[in-house]
Amino acid sequence: MARVKALMLGIDGLSYKFFMKCSASTLLTLLDTVFRGVVENRDLQHPAAAWASALSGRPVRLTGFLQEVPSLPILEEVRGVLINVPLTDPTAGLVRIRMDQSTGLEAEIGSVREVALEALEEGPAIVGLTALERLKSYDVCSAYRAIDKLVRDLVNAADSFILFSPYGHPLQQGSGFDPYGVYLATVPRPMEHETVKVWEIGELFRKIINKN
Repeated sequence: MARVKALMLGIDGLSYKFFMKCSASTLLTLLDTVFRGVVENRDLQHPAAAWASALSGRPVRLTGFLQEVPSLPILEEVRGVLINVPLTDPTAGLVRIRMDQSTGLEAEIGSVREVALEALEEGPAIVGLTALERLKSYDVCSAYRAIDKLVRDLVNAADSFILFSPYGHPLQQGSGFDPYGVYLATVPRPMEHETVKVWEIGELFRKIINKN
């Protein structure tokens, strides 16, 4: 019996404020058709800290990348396939890229799309996209339109999904990230009138899988 096609797609640096400005049609449609909320993350803004927290179900404070993927409770329970997840440098899983500017957005998207679509045929996929964080200079709307196409392809291939950003757009002069990120999903946030904490994402993903 096939496992549920559950997608956890994390896009570091994705921000609501560019959806309409950049005519990101899939993201705008999801905004109107699925559960939505805001991810709040003020002090776990390193990618490894944010993702380790999401996959542990508790805050994990790190200041650098891990040498290898540790035992993470939610990851072990859901038995999801990691694809390009920035716990390590290069990223962890079936796609591995350096957390620097050596891989462009289109190249990252191309690698992630094919592998993620294949993985979803077998079961849960946990997918990262890092270009909005890694790249120092890019055309924002071109980037959002390219990401929008990836979101469309992956969401359409999934039975259920969580699309999130562990923090929002990079702030000016290298001073971190907007503490408010995106939450769009087929499962509602834990508290209707509260922000979603980054360490709650994995628990919500577990609920998706256990429900099926």
